[in-house]
Amino acid sequence: MIRDRIEEIMSAITFAEAGEPEKAMEFLKDRKTVLLAVSERFLDKNVLKYAMNISRRIEAGIDILYLAGPDAKNPELEDFASSAEKDGIRCRIVHREGCMKKAILDYTEKRSGILFTVVGSTPELDIECRAEGSLSDAWKRLKCPLVVVSKNAMPSTA
Repeated sequence: MIRDRIEEIMSAITFAEAGEPEKAMEFLKDRKTVLLAVSERFLDKNVLKYAMNISRRIEAGIDILYLAGPDAKNPELEDFASSAEKDGIRCRIVHREGCMKKAILDYTEKRSGILFTVVGSTPELDIECRAEGSLSDAWKRLKCPLVVVSKNAMPSTA
């Protein structure tokens, strides 16, 4: 979306003005990114762990698409983002409201650097989706793979 791109440009300007041109340039490049889609209703630690581990392995940043109310804060999610940054993984939280499927599709539509989207469970994909008909056909527009991490079948990491 245009609003997201404006936010990235404004962040780049802020870092450039602070004398950090390398950090500013990071905001302006298309980077490898994993999209982690979570909601305030379902925040599974396995999903967070999976996203962190895969991002380390493929050296990608994490964009967290957080489906919640406009003023919602989640300390666990903020701790996760802080921990990722400490590990050298670029991480940012983007708030959205409404239907999870639509939010994922809209977010990935304009971002070529997203390698795949990680979600926690199939019910989470249906949050707030009350559109007429099915969104199944809409998934055909998804420009990246969708990884659903099961609570019971968490992959082991080395």
